Amino acid sequence: MTRRSGYPYNGKRYLANSNTKEIHDLDNESTSCEINKIKTEHITMLDTEYEVQTYIRNYGYNGCYWCLRKYHTD
Repeated sequence: MTRRSGYPYNGKRYLANSNTKEIHDLDNESTSCEINKIKTEHITMLDTEYEVQTYIRNYGYNGCYWCLRKYHTD
């Protein structure tokens, strides 16, 4: 799947969903992620894996089971 380029994704790789506290990797997106159902106001886009690690460590986010299993903990 090609990375999403339009708003609010803007070609960035990682999507942090503030509603579920889950981070998705749009380069590894699965239909099970249901990205299209995430409300725009809950989306924060991240550029780097370092930013992903910061959100996990400092804000209690978790990696998505389907697309970012490396950081999935529950």
